[in-house]
Amino acid sequence: MRGIFRKGQSDMEPFKPLPATPVRLGFVIPERNVACETEFPQFLPDGVTAHFSRLPREGAALTQESLIRMMDSVEHQSRLLGGIDARIILYACTSGSFLGADDALDTIADRIGAASGVPAVTTTRAVLDALAALQARTVFLISPYPDDIHAAEIAFLEKAGHPVPGNATFGCASSEMIRGINSRDVEALALGHRAAIRECDAVFLSCTNLRSMDRIAALEADLARPVFSSNSASLWRAMRGAGLTPRDIGAGRLFRLDLAGVDPSARVRGA
Repeated sequence: MRGIFRKGQSDMEPFKPLPATPVRLGFVIPERNVACETEFPQFLPDGVTAHFSRLPREGAALTQESLIRMMDSVEHQSRLLGGIDARIILYACTSGSFLGADDALDTIADRIGAASGVPAVTTTRAVLDALAALQARTVFLISPYPDDIHAAEIAFLEKAGHPVPGNATFGCASSEMIRGINSRDVEALALGHRAAIRECDAVFLSCTNLRSMDRIAALEADLARPVFSSNSASLWRAMRGAGLTPRDIGAGRLFRLDLAGVDPSARVRGA
């Protein structure tokens, strides 16, 4: 049988093969999250791939109870990533890793590591590590969350030693509402709080379902402050935990830091 020839085929660029052993990063995400799978591949270097598993969550409404209950199936979803030889698995949900017990950000990673056999870390731990790397104490918080979850995040950050002198929220009641926010909306909200941001060391754009990575560099230029998001911190932390050296990928100052000599796995929970 003769092969099928498609018009223009001879002019097409050949597929670029991956290295024989690509570096695989695993991510456990909430079932309604669409931003991680959109943003992460855009910023990954050649030879590094992202792989995802989803956690079911009851109902469409964003509630503290439903976010905490997502953990009921975290072991099963983590095992699904354990078979791809991932270097690291990151639990990519900000609110889901700071709500509940004070040590949730690390106990979740412990559960993932034990179930998958792969070192693990959470977005909330990545956020705290990013603040430490940026030497930022005070933070201006922007989130899409309803008021109670937004307030819980402020309380968490302040208890962790990061006062929040200013904040803003889109006040979304559901994940579907968060998906309706684009990165330009996030940028506009941040720029509307210039005066308050000047009183802070950094700007944190919270929620892994909130798209913003493509506007971080522009925001840093406009605000003269480090800016990072849940997704930029997660990707940065996953790369460091996988033994990679993050480089300037156009996603802000965090990726340009020289952290030579700093152990990237110091808080990654072991398998």
